Amino acid sequence: MLAAIAARIATALVTLAVVSLLVFALLSSLPGDAGDDEGPKPLPATFRAALRAQYHLDEPAVVRYGRWIADLIRGDLGTSLSSRRSVRELLGERLPVSLALNACALLVMIATAVPLGVLGAWKPGGRWDRAGLTLTTALYAVPVFWSALLLQWLFAVRLGWLPLAGIATEGATLGSLGAVADGLRHLVLPVACLAGGGLAYVTRFVRTSLVETSAGDGGRAARARGLSTLGYLWRHGLLQAGVPLLTLAGFLIPRLVGGSLLIEEIFGVPGVGSLMFESILARDIPVVLALTLISGIATLAGTTLADLLILCVDPRVRRAG
Repeated sequence: MLAAIAARIATALVTLAVVSLLVFALLSSLPGDAGDDEGPKPLPATFRAALRAQYHLDEPAVVRYGRWIADLIRGDLGTSLSSRRSVRELLGERLPVSLALNACALLVMIATAVPLGVLGAWKPGGRWDRAGLTLTTALYAVPVFWSALLLQWLFAVRLGWLPLAGIATEGATLGSLGAVADGLRHLVLPVACLAGGGLAYVTRFVRTSLVETSAGDGGRAARARGLSTLGYLWRHGLLQAGVPLLTLAGFLIPRLVGGSLLIEEIFGVPGVGSLMFESILARDIPVVLALTLISGIATLAGTTLADLLILCVDPRVRRAG
């Protein structure tokens, strides 16, 4: 089993290297770079030349990519070409915000999808199942940007219940508890949008897994002992469906990271998603490469964590290993 995990990590590292090379090649093929002068007042040519030399923009793309790999091995993510700040410093400011947003979205998704899936599997084709199917289909079909704008209009503009954007109220003097409550109020709308599409998928996944489990020998034996269908689903069905659900949860982490790019930009959340959006527009290659690397690491961490959790909860996998 350790050999399989090591092989998976090695494969992921190779994949990260290939992805970073492709991203670097695509950004380098675009016309212009961060050293070009596009402002209303042209800068002196000597200043632009010095700027390009300072950030090695005058070197071939292969050489610049090699420099980035060498710096990465030493733990240096480089310097942002647009803000002239360390990429590690930028990530230190933005990454905690995105982690909090994605963690809340994942918790909301799982906590809502499991009860809805159980209700749907309780009486397949019944009233609760049809209602859940309609709700999840609508959530899956609605584009994220449209639902974000609709929620902003309804709850922030029309009703005034929640903040429109940002992660804190500017100029407000709040205590520790007040600051936490204010931050949670700002997270409600982006978390709802980020969890919406995944909620539909996980709910249908849980419902299908539980229906198959209930129709098996274990479900029939439990009902023969007098246990109700709903009681069997809560006590035994979720445990049997937990293994594939853990695998799905591991793959939801990179999905959330990718979806947060648009959500953070719409709601003005200063996380890594909005930083990626800004860096792509500015052709800030060091920042884009660093964020690509983090996305790949999140994918690796999610799938590896799911595998480890499956080893802990499923003795059949341990015996097979």
